[in-house]
Amino acid sequence: MRSYKSIEKPAQVLGMNIMDLGLVVGLFIGSVLLLGFLNMMVHIPRLVYLAVFLLEVGLILVMRFLTKTHPPGFLIGWLSFQFVQPRRIAVGIVPPVKKKDEKAKNGSI
Repeated sequence: MRSYKSIEKPAQVLGMNIMDLGLVVGLFIGSVLLLGFLNMMVHIPRLVYLAVFLLEVGLILVMRFLTKTHPPGFLIGWLSFQFVQPRRIAVGIVPPVKKKDEKAKNGSI
């Protein structure tokens, strides 16, 4: 059976995966909105906005490098590992689960 490499490769824009680009763009939009809200309360110098923009451009360049050296979905997997997944897996004896009939007889809900 013939396989098409263009179909099997993940979709890329600007040299990085679309999911990674979405995270970078979301981070940029969120940081600009946060700075805008903070600017309503206190004065924020324009250099801070320039620093955020340069940080985002640097992040895009790093993501392009990581796309070439790491497998697809690396950023999503890394974020999940760092912030979502538990650090330890509980190993031990699983307590027996009572059936509904036994719970009704014992009076527990």
